[in-house]
Amino acid sequence: MRAWPLLALWLGVTSCASTARITGDFGEYRRYREYRVATTVEARLGAAERYLREYPEGSYRKEVRAWYTPAERRYFKLAWDTLPRLRAYLDAMPRGPHAEAVADRITQLESRTVFAARREQRMLGHAQDIETRLSRAADQRRGFVREFSRLTELLAATRTFDEPTSELDPALLVRLRERPPPLHCEGDQCRKVFSFSYAVPEDKSLTERAIDVTLHIRLERGLVQELSLSGPELLTRLAEAITVRAVPPLNAQASAEALGQALEIVTASVDVGLPKEQCAVDAVSPVVLERRCDGVRLLVVAGTEPGAPDRLLVQRQPGDRAKKGRLKGAGG
Repeated sequence: MRAWPLLALWLGVTSCASTARITGDFGEYRRYREYRVATTVEARLGAAERYLREYPEGSYRKEVRAWYTPAERRYFKLAWDTLPRLRAYLDAMPRGPHAEAVADRITQLESRTVFAARREQRMLGHAQDIETRLSRAADQRRGFVREFSRLTELLAATRTFDEPTSELDPALLVRLRERPPPLHCEGDQCRKVFSFSYAVPEDKSLTERAIDVTLHIRLERGLVQELSLSGPELLTRLAEAITVRAVPPLNAQASAEALGQALEIVTASVDVGLPKEQCAVDAVSPVVLERRCDGVRLLVVAGTEPGAPDRLLVQRQPGDRAKKGRLKGAGG
């Protein structure tokens, strides 16, 4: 019989604790529980905002506010430049402290996105045309650099001075005689023009370039004395084709950089016939590259005025003919 009073007392105590939670405000506890069991930051922010808005004097307000206030501020700053996070903010907290600022920022970023999409749409057709032109321009640039390099290599390897043009390297003769236009000679001067065209990006568009490279042969009594390649701003045009970047006119620094870039290609071609280790000598302006050896002298001369021609010439080393004449006389 004594057990009944103790059991009744225990049921009363537990009943009162449970009833206190429920009868205090079940809705408040449900909101608080949503905050406690939320599995994402956005869900927890939303649950906390709802709890504090609906129960500003609730039993758990201090705990919830202590987490919510700094967390909401951090999320707002983090979301400022990211549309998905800004939208997630409004979805979770449509009445949050920064909801109005977030809505304005979404409008701003969406306007930019729409503008960019429309601009992209307008540019699509132009971009496709540019892609085709870029591909063609790349082929043209490669062709220009490849052919100029080969011509330079053939000139640097020439050793048939004081001999007829028929004794020149067969690969050079093919370029002179078989490929149009034909080699044109008047007296002791022969010349042929190689025309090249290409395009380089400039001011967000492709700028067309055209250059005529003249191969000139100076003869004496029908025998080869000197070969040269020349063209207006030839080295600058070569640098543009290599770097795929336009060289601004009248820009001293850009011109100097272009000269260095072009000389890398010229040097690589010249080294085949006149290696640097054996033939290099100090160049004196306006000469920018000079090689002397094996009875041959090669010069690269840069134009000193805008639009002036740059020249690469190969000739018998001065004094070499006289030396050979003396040797023949002594032998006789």
